[in-house]
Amino acid sequence: MKLSPHVLFCVAALCVAACSAPVSTGAAGAGGATGQGATAGSAAGAGGASALAGTSGTAGVGGGSGTAGLGAVGGTAGGAGTAGGATAAAGANGGGGTGEAGSSGRGGGGGGAAGSSVAGNGGARGGGGGSGGAGVDAGDASAADPRMAADVLDGFALLKPCFSTPGSCAGCTCDENPSNILSSGVAPENQHISKRFGGDAGAVYSVKLRVVGVAERYWYAGGTLDSTSKVFYTGGLPTIHSAQAPNNNLGPGQGACKIHPPQTNGNYPIPFTVPPEVAPADGCYNGFNIFAMTVSSPKQSYFLNGTTDFDGVDRQPHAVYKTDYTVTIPIAGQATIDFYVIDGDHHQVANTNMTVPNVKNTQIKQPYVGNFLELEVVDVALAPPR
Repeated sequence: MKLSPHVLFCVAALCVAACSAPVSTGAAGAGGATGQGATAGSAAGAGGASALAGTSGTAGVGGGSGTAGLGAVGGTAGGAGTAGGATAAAGANGGGGTGEAGSSGRGGGGGGAAGSSVAGNGGARGGGGGSGGAGVDAGDASAADPRMAADVLDGFALLKPCFSTPGSCAGCTCDENPSNILSSGVAPENQHISKRFGGDAGAVYSVKLRVVGVAERYWYAGGTLDSTSKVFYTGGLPTIHSAQAPNNNLGPGQGACKIHPPQTNGNYPIPFTVPPEVAPADGCYNGFNIFAMTVSSPKQSYFLNGTTDFDGVDRQPHAVYKTDYTVTIPIAGQATIDFYVIDGDHHQVANTNMTVPNVKNTQIKQPYVGNFLELEVVDVALAPPR
């Protein structure tokens, strides 16, 4: 069909108008919110890169959130997407950056909503940056409570019960074993007990112990008497010698050298080998209870019942003492701890009326008729590196 010149003119005018109409420019998507930082930590994460401009109306993808610093303020959110082109295609989702959370941090928010189908509208606002993680102390070697390493010692007791009824006098004695094995020297008269300390093998722990009980005391020499308790003794050896009682030139079985293995084994056997860090240098025992503890690492021997008291004749008093003190010693993780109780003459001074407060071991019924010393863990801390 042939069109009239007037109609052709109108069509041309409409085409020009349509082609020259201005194109709407889509609004840029707003940037993601700044990630919420955790308290105290290292530096903030790097900011996310801005998105590339979309083509043909595709909204720019939101920039990735910055990686949140460990315990720091979260990374800056990604930049806004550049507006889409002029075509009528809807803008794509403005992708929210997923923040790499710090320790225990929350991830970044979700992507922005898709752009409108109106030509050129950009994607909606991008997701917020990831929250920063909680601060972590880099010097914390273990999350475990150090006290757990010493659990094996808490409430452990060295028990020396009586197996005969003692008299009511001060210094009265009782048998240390039932009558059928009284002369055997076996436990509980003489005891050797091993424990394995817990914790990490590469660590050393400062262990604060309470030592509590009622027990005989012994002379020790060559080491160090604790200046506070006047009872706990580090290093050295048991001895029957002192300035008041030299006890020189005694043979096995004579006077204060009442027990001297192997010569006296027929009457007073000790049923295990006493290690050199616990045995008297001259082999003489005077028949009172020795309470000893050795630690394999750091290697050291300790004695729990030292005294300098003198009976006026040739040894310490024939008595039991209330004992209650605290002391701190180093123990390496996984160290072996050996306890020795050595008496040997088949009887001990009996306690009949003394009590001490707040013991943990349920086997101890007070007043405990016999001798006992209990260990309690007061505190444990990792020792500083040496």
